[in-house]
Formats: sequence, C-alpha cells, structure tokens
Amino acid sequence: MFTEMVLAAVGEPNGQILPHKIEEVFWGTAAFLIVMALTVWKGGPAIKGMWNGRIERLSGELDTAAEARADAEAELAQVEASIADADNERARILSDARETSETVKTQLVARASTDADDVRRRGLADIDATKFQATSDLQAEIGVLALGAAEAVVSNNLDEATQTELIEGYIARVGTRA
Repeated sequence: MFTEMVLAAVGEPNGQILPHKIEEVFWGTAAFLIVMALTVWKGGPAIKGMWNGRIERLSGELDTAAEARADAEAELAQVEASIADADNERARILSDARETSETVKTQLVARASTDADDVRRRGLADIDATKFQATSDLQAEIGVLALGAAEAVVSNNLDEATQTELIEGYIARVGTRA
C-alpha cells in the first residue's frame, strides 16, 4: 500500500491520496526528522530530568507516607497498650483501695475497742467514786444520827451536871481540831 502511495504521488497531484507534490513530502519528512532529532537531543535530558524528578518526588512521597503510616501504627500500638495498661492500672487501684479500706476498717475497730475500754474504765471509776462518796455520805449521816441518838440516850440517862461536863468536853475537842 505504501508503495502504491509513493508511485501515485510521483506523478502529479491526484487529490485523492497526496494533495501535493512528493518533494514536499520528502522535505516535510526531513524537517520533521530534524525537529525530532533536535527535540530528542536537546529536550531529551530535560524531559528525562523531569521524568526522574517526578519519580524521585513520588518515591519520596511514598517513603514519607510509609514513615507516617509506621508512626501511626506505632502510636496505635502505644494507645492499645495504654488501654490494656489502663485495665491493669484500674485493677491495681481497686486492689489498693480494698487493702486501704481493710486497713482503715481494722484501725477503726481497734480505736472503737480502745474507746469502749476507756469508757468502761471511766464508768467503773465513776461508779467507784460515787460508791465512795455515797459510803462517806452515809457514814457521815450515820455519825450524825448516832450522835443524835447518843445525845438522846445520854441526856435521858445523865444528870444535868454530867451532861454539861460532856458538852463542854466535846466543844473543847472540836475547838482543838479546828
């Protein structure tokens, strides 16, 4: 087919396959090839540099993304470890709270027992003091009653001279005590 085109183009323009002369095709092809050669020769390194720069940029972005992903996964692992550690920490805190409550309970029971013993001792001391006071009051009352009874017996059995002598002796003894 190409051969037919070239043979058909050698003659005059036929308007079907090639609208112009074949010389124009040769010169156009040569110009195209020269422009392409100059583009490859001068523009090739620039295009190659841009291409390699793009590859390096994409490679750098992929490396950065891989590092960011690794950092994110490490942080995720740390957060998951913190969550697991939070459960352990919660269990430790609850255990410490139970131990502390048992200690406080034991201390409160011991203090209550000590306070109860102190109250019991004070109560017994108050009872003894009250008992002693009541005994003393009773002895004093009995003494007064006995003295009154003795006076009544003595005054009924003594004559007036003996009675006066006893009263004066009693007053003298009380006066020496005071």
